Amino acid sequence: MRNFGLALLAFICAAAPASAQNLSPEELGQRTVHRRAVEAVVWGMPAVNFDLMLQAALKAGGKDNQIVYWSRFLDWKNQTLTPNPSTIYFMPFISTKEAGPMVLELPSAEGGSLTGTITDAWQTALEDVGPAGADKGKGGKYLILPPRHTAPIPNGYIVVHSSTYMAGPLLRSNAL
Repeated sequence: MRNFGLALLAFICAAAPASAQNLSPEELGQRTVHRRAVEAVVWGMPAVNFDLMLQAALKAGGKDNQIVYWSRFLDWKNQTLTPNPSTIYFMPFISTKEAGPMVLELPSAEGGSLTGTITDAWQTALEDVGPAGADKGKGGKYLILPPRHTAPIPNGYIVVHSSTYMAGPLLRSNAL
């Protein structure tokens, strides 16, 4: 079966240039525009999802640099793509544009687990938190730095370099 898959892939790759030669310049242009539109959607989806979660938090009364605590299990109103339906979430949306570096201090999760990932506005993972993260579940002070930050960094922090001015950890509270 594996050889069949490789043969099929080779056929598709070999056939693609031949079929493109039979297309008019207009048809090639339309395919290029279509392909670029699909790529824009795929590449932009994480940033759109980040903004949807931020807008849901703002609509619920949250503000930048505050922690939004969803006291109930998530549903479609929270705009989280893949929420666990039996987990409580915390969403601090951090803006370093005006405030500069921000500290997110997380406690240890004794008798449970506080886990998640700090991401930038593109939802690129910057640092994990919790038992599998930099704090190993013992809690810690995460220093989230804005892009191109050059000032000295004090000791005692878990340093998180963000490529965007917005960062947004999605943290889950789980009982053990």
